[in-house]
Amino acid sequence: MTDIAFQGDPAVKDMALARLRRHIADGSFVFYPAWEEGKANVIGAIVEADDQTAFAERLGYPIALVTALESIVNAYQTLPVAQTYVTDWFEQTPVGADLSRVVSQVLLSILERSDLVTLTAPHAELERCRQAVIALHRREIDGDAADRKGWKVERLAAVAASDAITDGSFAHLAGLIVEAAAWPATMRTVLSDTLDACGRLELRRETGAIGWTEALESRAYKIREKAEIDGRMAELSGIDRMLGLLDAEDPELGQHFRQRLECFERLGHINRLVGRQIVELMRQAPVVATPAEASA
Repeated sequence: MTDIAFQGDPAVKDMALARLRRHIADGSFVFYPAWEEGKANVIGAIVEADDQTAFAERLGYPIALVTALESIVNAYQTLPVAQTYVTDWFEQTPVGADLSRVVSQVLLSILERSDLVTLTAPHAELERCRQAVIALHRREIDGDAADRKGWKVERLAAVAASDAITDGSFAHLAGLIVEAAAWPATMRTVLSDTLDACGRLELRRETGAIGWTEALESRAYKIREKAEIDGRMAELSGIDRMLGLLDAEDPELGQHFRQRLECFERLGHINRLVGRQIVELMRQAPVVATPAEASA
């Protein structure tokens, strides 16, 4: 049996939680890297390697969930909050739960978000594709999965529909979300790719709200590149040096860059929202296997 939480074995869940709690207690739980010199993120803490496949196989989580897990955890930004989330991820997953429907359930919720529908609705073909991909995921949930050809037809249609939107609007970015979700739930990166596409839309919205453009981004980093050559403010480092350089050469740009930094700190809302939803869906997933059944 696949995608059965903890292989139906309470000892596997206990092992995972014990290893995670040890890293948290020792102060060796980190966002990155996955596994290095005793420090570990959510993947490394459990399998003691940078190995998402091993994590999925040993713990019975769908590979698409595991592939997205690190970016979801990183969206929590501060270690104490991230540690609480990861602990909940394991604690709230029932031993023996059938997790095979969770990825499609999450993708459905993303595709049905009202802000996404607002962007796709004015574009007839893109909206048709969104609804078609929803229908395919509903079939997966119902146990009547479409064949690869069915997915490919709708995926190519979604690519064409989003490519046809060339006005630089948010609708094109919405199309990229539909494209990314147009894969079966068993595809390794379907959820992480969809979340990445959501992140691009979120970024454009946030930066657009403050008037930050690619031209401003380019100007700011050209100032930094010039300073790397002439050595200005070498006594400073990182963001402090960047802000000092901008304040000295273009104070207005410096203030605008500070708004950009605040904007980037707000990013990750979709990942955090999806992260909490995943935990709740796993908590509610039907328990279908005892240890003996899982090993059969």
